[in-house]
Amino acid sequence: MSDTSIILDTNKNDNFLKGSLALTNITDLLQFLSASYKSGMIHLLGQSGGKEGKIFFMAGELIYVISGKVTGLEGFADLLSWDQGSFQFHPDVVAPEKNIGLSIQHAIIQAAILLDNRAVSKDLKNPDEKEKTADNKAEERSTEMERDSTSVLNDLLTIPGIDAVVVVGRDGFVIESAGNSSRINIDELGASLAHAINGIEEMGNELKINLFQDMFIEYGRAVILCKPVGDAVAAVIAPDASKLGIIRHKTKKYFEELALSF
Repeated sequence: MSDTSIILDTNKNDNFLKGSLALTNITDLLQFLSASYKSGMIHLLGQSGGKEGKIFFMAGELIYVISGKVTGLEGFADLLSWDQGSFQFHPDVVAPEKNIGLSIQHAIIQAAILLDNRAVSKDLKNPDEKEKTADNKAEERSTEMERDSTSVLNDLLTIPGIDAVVVVGRDGFVIESAGNSSRINIDELGASLAHAINGIEEMGNELKINLFQDMFIEYGRAVILCKPVGDAVAAVIAPDASKLGIIRHKTKKYFEELALSF
């Protein structure tokens, strides 16, 4: 998070953080405040249309959220999609009631899943629009040189909390990796991930449920996040599980780019 994205206003008796959502997204803001052991209320104002939202949290737990007339996790998912507007943080403001009751990390993950499901539902309802969008993207890719996978892996390493990235074939062989892998054996990790994911996909086929989308593996404070990318599997390794929410939120677009390479 850049130093210019959040401003501490010291000219008022009750100090508060304020800033622009164009410079700081809500996920980053919550991560920052949670890591600083803050409790209180984030007041959000949309840039247009008079949109307003409030997020109350205490000791790392999300207590109450409202976005317009939408409350709870649905309201939180709506606020996470905001990329324009402003925010102010008011410390020690108590929530009027409780409508979520999840850790900030868990709430971010659940809200991201809701947003993903909404996107899938929209595509199913508007297949013609989806096909048109896909055609437009294909035309854009044909006129611009696609980034190579090495560039994408290096961009993944800029996300706070990610220690290393690896792309593994379904046969267990490592295709490409980047980052600090001194604490783990990349080849052994590749073989283990391929074995585990092949088993998970086989179980999904037997149960006749949706295709494997992602997997989280936690080891104490460390976490591994895996996602299929084309015919391969990508995994990011993070030594601090508290960063899982922001990692899941920020890696999505890079995994989509990797899928084009594999």
